[in-house]
Amino acid sequence: MRKISFGLVVLMFLFFSNAVLGQDLCSTPVKTATGLVKGLNSDDSDTCAWLGIPYAAPPVGDLRWKAPQPAQAWEGVRDASAWEYACMQKESSFITEPKKGNKGYSEDCLYLNIWRPKTQDSLRPLPVMVWIHGGGYTMGSGKYPSGKLSEFGQVVVVTINYRLNVFGFFASPALRSEDPNQSTGNYGSLDQVAALKWVHDNIANFGGDPDNVTIFGESAGGWSVCTMLATPLNRGMFSKAIMESGGCEASESLERGYEKGKEIAQKAGCKLDDLACLRKAPAEKLVTGGAGDVLKVGFPFLDHADGYLLTDSALAMMRAGKFNHVPLMAGSTKEEVNMILFLRPGLSKALPSQYQSRLERNLGLSEAEAKKAMETYPLEKYNNKPGQAFGYMLTDLALACPTFFGLESAAEQGMTAYYYRFDYRGMNYGKYLKAFHSSELPFVFNSFEQSPNTVFYNEKNLGPAKALSKTMQGYWTNFAKTGNPNGPGLLEWPKYSLDNQARQILDTTVKTEASDALQRCAVWDGYSKTHTPIFETLASKPKRK
Repeated sequence: MRKISFGLVVLMFLFFSNAVLGQDLCSTPVKTATGLVKGLNSDDSDTCAWLGIPYAAPPVGDLRWKAPQPAQAWEGVRDASAWEYACMQKESSFITEPKKGNKGYSEDCLYLNIWRPKTQDSLRPLPVMVWIHGGGYTMGSGKYPSGKLSEFGQVVVVTINYRLNVFGFFASPALRSEDPNQSTGNYGSLDQVAALKWVHDNIANFGGDPDNVTIFGESAGGWSVCTMLATPLNRGMFSKAIMESGGCEASESLERGYEKGKEIAQKAGCKLDDLACLRKAPAEKLVTGGAGDVLKVGFPFLDHADGYLLTDSALAMMRAGKFNHVPLMAGSTKEEVNMILFLRPGLSKALPSQYQSRLERNLGLSEAEAKKAMETYPLEKYNNKPGQAFGYMLTDLALACPTFFGLESAAEQGMTAYYYRFDYRGMNYGKYLKAFHSSELPFVFNSFEQSPNTVFYNEKNLGPAKALSKTMQGYWTNFAKTGNPNGPGLLEWPKYSLDNQARQILDTTVKTEASDALQRCAVWDGYSKTHTPIFETLASKPKRK
């Protein structure tokens, strides 16, 4: 049985004593390493929330493109009842953010948010779940109201901001030279490392267990989960991980980062090695000149193998056994990016006779590679329509297989692993959108009433969605508690192994099936090393053969 410190027992005693006396627990000051914070009663759940707590110093001025520095202490009690700034990015309507109290974007953005149940079943400290948001490393924030997840699962939930786009992933030889660890191009990920250390050092005062922390994230947050698994910088900072539609290949060499850095510096009117000029450049100018449109130019910013955060791609490190050995739950949606075909009529409208030539022309495959892909994705399985086959290929190539590779690597190294696929299509427009990228998020957070989810869910279709959400929240929070998603009232979810390639299908009816990912993803293993990244390929004009 895990020992509970005397200080934590006193803290919990005071917590429950206040409840008996009728005191407002949510506004009672809580101690952190840098000062006291006062939260608020969550308006959508029976939880307390603390919003906008700084976990590092503002990365502005001379701290732009430097590793995160410790937050400065404050006097008195800090009001933690409102969201702080999201990190600098272009305006986007695709990111789920509450409009109420939204302060907008700033370089001063290294804040986190905490939710915990007002009441709990025992005096034991609560498991902690740390959410890393997605957005292609170019947009998004930690503004995910998480009270419903916290209340349902009896867990403490933490959501974090981290530097994005040019501010988070700009690489330069001059920056590398000035850094004591010879690191560059990974500032957003170093922010995540710093946030996890803050959680480890402070979360006990909020009722959380620093020895039972699960990281989870989707899309770029899923990439980040894999990076956090691989990097040696945060060993001991978390004990479990959940990767949603992510992937372990989302990194690039410093040489490629430097090439992009030159373009960014030129657009800012500076030379790549002129750090004084670059640090004086207006933030808005750098965002406009550096980030671009994710759907048009691919993902312009990625982690770098700089020898400090990463020594190779996260996947290569995991396959070599060089990662944080913790239980892993991972999966993706059934039709992650099938919709992207609307950008490529040459693929979506291809005739059966054009199947092989379009594979070679649009995906850069050799004749042998194209034939292998055609065998793995036979047209008879897709109503004899190449467009349908291409959709599932792109989903596998972009997100499903990179996620699976990470899970498979963990299982090969003897880690506990659980594999899922999200298939639900019961939302408005589901017939056309299918189980698209990020469509599982409202189920994890039970955020159907939050924009933009209200476009897809209403009183007519909310019943089945809520039922699946309850199941998924059960799986997610059970895993966070014990490393096993199973529990009372839930269909048994078998572990994934090379001998038992079980996959849990999350749909109106939850079921377990034998996965075909090992065979299907073998077609794309190594693609990112020998071909142009898939989103850059789709964004460019295909070469005629």
